[in-house]
Parts: sequence; structure tokens; C-alpha cells
Amino acid sequence: MADFSDAKVAFDALKLGLGLFRDAIGLARDVQSSLPEGEKKKAITESLARADVSSRTAEAQIAQSFGYNLCKCTFPPQIMLSVGIRFEKSSGMDLEHFQCASCKKEST
Repeated sequence: MADFSDAKVAFDALKLGLGLFRDAIGLARDVQSSLPEGEKKKAITESLARADVSSRTAEAQIAQSFGYNLCKCTFPPQIMLSVGIRFEKSSGMDLEHFQCASCKKEST
């Protein structure tokens, strides 16, 4: 049981770190919007876009390493969340179903 506890602590720490990173991106966007038009504002806008993609890519990679399904409807991929267990006639088994929050596609 210690392994699961250690993994949960690591996952929670990663989640907190990514959350803080996203908060920092949000604060930088607030400041960026008040800057006058020009090269500096353009450079900051481009840097923020790259940082946003990087944080979402990292989140998807972490989720995949923990066994989450990913939907490829966008880049970076969307993390698919469990929507419950359903009986599948084709396999004769109860299978967990996942759904993409973005495009609503489902998978097992």
C-alpha cells in the first residue's frame, strides 16, 4: 500500500506544480493585456502561447503515464475522464467508459 500512497503524493505534487504554473501564465496574461501594442507585447503573447501548450502537453504526458486515456481531437491531447462502467454485449463484460470533455467522444 505504500507504493500507491507514494504515487498519490507524487501525482498531487505534480498537479499542484502544474496548477501554479497555469496560475502564473494567467497572471502574465493579465499583465500582457495592459501593455501597449508593439514588439514586446507580441513576444510576450507568443511566449505565453508556447508556455500554455507546454503545460497542457506535460499534463497529458503525466496523465498518460498514470494510465489515463487520451483523446486526439486537439493538440495537446485531451485527458479522457471516466463516465462509468457499462455492460458491453460484444465482450460480455462490464467495461469502464471514458469521455473527452472537449469533443464528447467515448472510449473503453
